[in-house]
Amino acid sequence: MNNKSVRVFALIWAALMIAVVSSTLTLLLSGRSLQPVGEGALKVSQSDYDAIQRYRRLDEVRNELMTQYYQQLDEDELLLGAIRGMTSAVGDPYTFYYTPEEMRRANENSAGVYRGVGLLLQNTPDGIIEVVRVFPDTPAEQAGIRVGDWIVAVDGEFVSGDDGRTYNDAVNRIRGENGTRVTVTVLRDGQEIDFPMNRGDVNVSYINYRVLPDDIGYISIAQFTGNAAAGFAEALEAFRAQGVKGMVIDVRNNPGGLLDQVVSIADKLLPTGEIVYIKDRNDTRMDFYSDEEMYDVPLAVLVNGMSASASEILALSVQALDRGTVVGLTTYGKGIVQSLVSYSEDGAGMQLTTSSYYDALDRCPQGVGVTPDIEVALEGAYIPVEPDPESDNQLAAAIADVKRQIGGGA
Repeated sequence: MNNKSVRVFALIWAALMIAVVSSTLTLLLSGRSLQPVGEGALKVSQSDYDAIQRYRRLDEVRNELMTQYYQQLDEDELLLGAIRGMTSAVGDPYTFYYTPEEMRRANENSAGVYRGVGLLLQNTPDGIIEVVRVFPDTPAEQAGIRVGDWIVAVDGEFVSGDDGRTYNDAVNRIRGENGTRVTVTVLRDGQEIDFPMNRGDVNVSYINYRVLPDDIGYISIAQFTGNAAAGFAEALEAFRAQGVKGMVIDVRNNPGGLLDQVVSIADKLLPTGEIVYIKDRNDTRMDFYSDEEMYDVPLAVLVNGMSASASEILALSVQALDRGTVVGLTTYGKGIVQSLVSYSEDGAGMQLTTSSYYDALDRCPQGVGVTPDIEVALEGAYIPVEPDPESDNQLAAAIADVKRQIGGGA
């Protein structure tokens, strides 16, 4: 490999996160030749040298494309393709690379403020992008999109949720600058319907709460990001002030979110004990505990097949510490945790699965979900926007169980 190839390869190698000691990188960038450690050779470990040789083909393919392909190619696009090819080869839909623009949008989503139409989406195990929440007073609500719709195209181009990259691509297509037009095509009852709308600034509150009849507090958590923990604390203060006797927490269609958010929320509900622990490939364990302070009223947690990740942590911890009842249907079954790597030089990033999580009984829901204590299937086509036990039999069942715990009901 000549000096120029070594320099180019070093950049590709670094971008693909091949961990090599800094002294080796210095040698690569200086253009000096590399050999395994030996008499008269530069001091490069055998493992580092083997890694360089292993990735040599990558630079050879790049060179052929850049010099022999019949049209001019963008080398940055080739590098991006190589990176995404590597993350895709892992076979994990939650491991993928963010460009700087994609990273910015991901951060906006976590903060609860973004430019778009006001939909919360989730990709199902079958690769379907399903609408799990339509936020009030947003372009999507005004256009008529409903919970349960399947998004199949954006501006006439097919989209899918086959993996994390294609799902994120679909989300990014829907988002855009204020006032710009977007047409979202959904599949509903076997028919495709177009919904044209103007994008706008969307301020999302992930917490919705109110006091239902018989002094039952109701909290819906759309996602464990943004203002979720702060909004949950606000709801509990309101419940205390109004003398709430029992509580239903609704995490149906909640796709998950941030670990610290769900731990903070669970801590306010649980007695002293372990909320969750995570364990990585080396069996290194990190434990998260609740303290003795808690909001101590009878509790039911509502779940369904689209309750995933952080939602499952909450449901499992309530079961494991015998704090309340889980009502609904078996959850999604995502028992793995992702970490986010940021590249400060350009703002890009990478999400990758780094650990699994378990409750205090050593249960991990990966692939199996959380089995509810009381199984209830939803009778309607979709969950009502406003909490109404008359039209939502799952909510009615949860309320009935809370009343049972109080001692004044079924």
